Amino acid sequence: MKSSISLFLCSLISFAAALPQAGNLTRRDVGFRADPAGNIGGIYLAALASTQVPLAAFPHNRDVFTDVQIYGDWLNLDGVSAFYFFADMDVDCDGVAGCSDDPSGQPETSFGHLDATQVPYFVLPATFTETHGDIVQPNAVGAILCNGQMLYGIFGDNNGATPQVIGEASLLLAETCFPNEGLSANQGHTALDVLYIVFGTRVTPGVGDETIDIPTLKLVGDDQVGLLQSRLGLGPLFGGAPGPH
Repeated sequence: MKSSISLFLCSLISFAAALPQAGNLTRRDVGFRADPAGNIGGIYLAALASTQVPLAAFPHNRDVFTDVQIYGDWLNLDGVSAFYFFADMDVDCDGVAGCSDDPSGQPETSFGHLDATQVPYFVLPATFTETHGDIVQPNAVGAILCNGQMLYGIFGDNNGATPQVIGEASLLLAETCFPNEGLSANQGHTALDVLYIVFGTRVTPGVGDETIDIPTLKLVGDDQVGLLQSRLGLGPLFGGAPGPH
């Protein structure tokens, strides 16, 4: 098993290498991407360095031990609350549309029938959400830092498998994170370099049974990330210091 220092360095190098550089990076045009002017690298580095309040641990696949730790260092910041973890990104195809290569997929997601091809959602282990209902609500907003970018999504599904694994996202979110990896229900992104930040008590309006209001998701995501960045001492985000909420 790699040491924590090795994992720290590997994650940082992997993410830093993917940060957008002028003229050499093309991103899929979606409405749930954070403003690239924000301090994405700074937030990623802050999460790597903030590991004092462990909440729970889960495996990232069925063949390993509990190697992904969820941290709560940012739960009690002024005006904003979040927990976070570093994991891989497997594809979840549950919901109304499903995926052709996932015959075992379920037509329902945990809180409705979200369309995995149209909704950027992420998945959390069921035992975690049952135990920590005070810090995470259905459809809570999350910021996902992957491949040098920050995207927004909602907590749309639980993993109730045996064992319960962590590090899953809808097909839309996974393909937007890693457009060149050919991700599908049978092929995920394997490196543990994706940062999931969950603003567990902040639920975006406009969540329907199958789809969500993407522009509203971005507004709420920008607000929460702006507050988080300010409270972490990384400077204001999106053109101004956020006020009290």
